[in-house]
Amino acid sequence: MNPVTKPPTTRQQALEAHALMSEEDVRWAQRKPSWRERQLAIAWPEDLLENFGLRMAAHGMCISRTLMLCDRRYALQQLVHGQNLNDEGLRALSTVLFRHFEPQRAGVLALH
Repeated sequence: MNPVTKPPTTRQQALEAHALMSEEDVRWAQRKPSWRERQLAIAWPEDLLENFGLRMAAHGMCISRTLMLCDRRYALQQLVHGQNLNDEGLRALSTVLFRHFEPQRAGVLALH
């Protein structure tokens, strides 16, 4: 087992590890959030996002569903890649997904 990932063997080591982790939690909570953490996740329609991922994979481009949901820059990059590939269905799907992206970026709530 790697010494870095070796679990504490004594109660004292366990307490020291817990204190260190708690200290990092406090530091994390006190830092200023990045622009990505201040914005809400994009509410993509599940079926459209799944189809987009499958069509992108057919072109050898694997997308991260998690990043598509929470990282606006990544999501926009993937939509641009979808527009630039030689696949009319993927272009149409990218356009539909972008229409979900744009109202949220402008602060307009989508009607469901």
